[in-house]
Parts: sequence; C-alpha cells; structure tokens
Amino acid sequence: MHKFSFGCSVELLTNNIAQVTIEPNVEVTLEMLGEFDEYMAKVFNHDFALLINKQNNYSYAYETLLCMGSQENLKATAVVYYDDNDANLPPHFMEMRQVDRLNIQLFPGAKTGTKKALNWLEHQLCAEKRVELSY
Repeated sequence: MHKFSFGCSVELLTNNIAQVTIEPNVEVTLEMLGEFDEYMAKVFNHDFALLINKQNNYSYAYETLLCMGSQENLKATAVVYYDDNDANLPPHFMEMRQVDRLNIQLFPGAKTGTKKALNWLEHQLCAEKRVELSY
C-alpha cells in the first residue's frame, strides 16, 4: 500500500485495479491530484481502473474536478459509498466533464457493493480490450 503525505492511500488489488481511500476532511487540491497522477503513471503503464472507497467525508477543489479522471490509461472508475449523502458525484461534475466521456459508476457499499464494483471494473477493462482487438 502506498500512502501519500496529503491523506490518501492506494492499494493495488490486481495488476490493473487500484483502490483509493482518502482520509476524513481532506480537500483534494490540484497539486495533490498531480502527485497522485504521477504515482499512478509509474505504477500503470497499461490500462487500469480505480475503485474509490468513499468511506470518509472529503471534498475536491474546483480545479481538481476539472482535471481528475484524465489519466490516459484510466478506463473506468467505481465509487463505493457508505452514506446516502454520497450517492451522487460532486455537483455539476458530469456536466463539466461531459466532453471527456468519463466512465464512472457509483455503488452502495452496504453488503456486496465492493464486490459489484470490482466485477463492474473487471468487465469494463475486458470490454475495452475487446474494442481494441476489433480495430
């Protein structure tokens, strides 16, 4: 597991899926995102997916919302939430990023949420490979 100085940890679950956990009350800034993206680029030089474990309450700076999820090899992001107040992405996020066509899905964490999220991520990565092979 890799821990960043700003209150975020990354655990590699498979060779192409990483789980991200952010500590309580952190506001993720553009600088933090840059450090995160740099680390992920070193770890994954191939297609990968992220499982965001939203067990804690944290927020994003506006500029961060404009840039997150833009890594070249990032093919899918699953967000597992545990509080119904977190059942949505940040306000206006999908509107702001519509042109980017981000592949994000939210899953309730109760009972089998993490398992469903991992299955979905694996399916997304496999579907991406099938599309590449068809060209």
